[in-house]
Amino acid sequence: MEQLWLDLTLMGFLFVASAFFSGSETALLAMDRTRVSYLVEKNRRGAQELAALLGRPEWLLGGILVGNNLVNIALSVIATGFFVRLYGVHGEWLTIVVLTPLLLIISEVCPKTYAARRSERLAFKVLTPIRLILTLLSPATWLVTRFSLLMTRLLKADQEQVGLSADEIQTIIALGARAGALPGEQHSMLHGVFELGQIRVRDVMIPRTEVVGVSVAASYGELFDQIKTSPHSRFPVYDGSLDNIVGVVHAKDVLRFIDQPQAFDMRSQMREPYFVPESKLAQALLQAFRRRRVHLAVVIDEYGGVEGIVTLEDVLEEIVGEIQDEYDAEEPYLTALAPGQFLVEGGTPLRLLRRRFGVDFAGEEATTLAGLMLCELGRIPQEGDRCEVAGLTLIARKVELHRIEQIEILLPEN
Repeated sequence: MEQLWLDLTLMGFLFVASAFFSGSETALLAMDRTRVSYLVEKNRRGAQELAALLGRPEWLLGGILVGNNLVNIALSVIATGFFVRLYGVHGEWLTIVVLTPLLLIISEVCPKTYAARRSERLAFKVLTPIRLILTLLSPATWLVTRFSLLMTRLLKADQEQVGLSADEIQTIIALGARAGALPGEQHSMLHGVFELGQIRVRDVMIPRTEVVGVSVAASYGELFDQIKTSPHSRFPVYDGSLDNIVGVVHAKDVLRFIDQPQAFDMRSQMREPYFVPESKLAQALLQAFRRRRVHLAVVIDEYGGVEGIVTLEDVLEEIVGEIQDEYDAEEPYLTALAPGQFLVEGGTPLRLLRRRFGVDFAGEEATTLAGLMLCELGRIPQEGDRCEVAGLTLIARKVELHRIEQIEILLPEN
């Protein structure tokens, strides 16, 4: 009778030990490396040791598996002896029938489920005992890991790149926003940083038809009047037409001659223009602005013709959203007529509408709302013509001189 009670006590202990190894394996291997690095930076107690342990995954996993298998083998041997003593020849198959589901539930499913839900908390609790056990089992662990690495090399299994890809980081940012850990404004800014690598200059530029330039032959009085009536501080200087931009003049350079206008000379005060192709990435342009210490670039097409201009503010708005100064109206490109009904300027970039309405215009060649409607209709619309794009209904409301000035947008009812 004493032997039976001893067997029951040992089996209970081995069940707990098996559950400990299973739970520890799940808790430790479920720890996110980025989270561990953050805890190390925050000087969380035990974080350095945890990072070092996770830095050797083959040794950690090998040690836990060695310990778990030793425990399970011992449990099987003791359980077999226990049932044979009680039931004789029927004890062996009773061991299989009883022990298998108990091991599965008590030592696998329950501890691993618990550990998966509380991985960080449990990882720090089991850290010290696991390190001690791994030290005691180090000879057996070394043999197992050596054999494992040898088999891995024979199977030519390449080691995967450790680290986060850009897509994974974006997913983490999106999950953080959904969980409420990242405010909407911060999420938009971080999302804009990643999008900057996919946006072309043509998507953010000010089109040629809206460029405010000055002639190289303009007098100081004409230039001064232009500065007074314009919200801009930098002006492209052209010789003859906008297709021949020869420089950029800054308002502050002009205003220095306000007391001696006769001494002002346009060619000596204007600065060398910076030309960029319309296909240049916005991210590369931002780096070029910083390197060249300029805030304005002239955008040209493949034939060398001027397409428009792009400023540092235009690029930064892709990250932080619209930057409105004292001259800007609230959403000047859009007027709400009724719920789900808006009147929008034809030259409005699609990127602004994507942000405003959450609509994906992927695959569309146009960069402005008017261009989108032209592409869909295949002709210059008349007032009242309509089309549907990405779930939106577009209606031409004002068309002048072959140019779509205003478009009404109707949102889906849902």
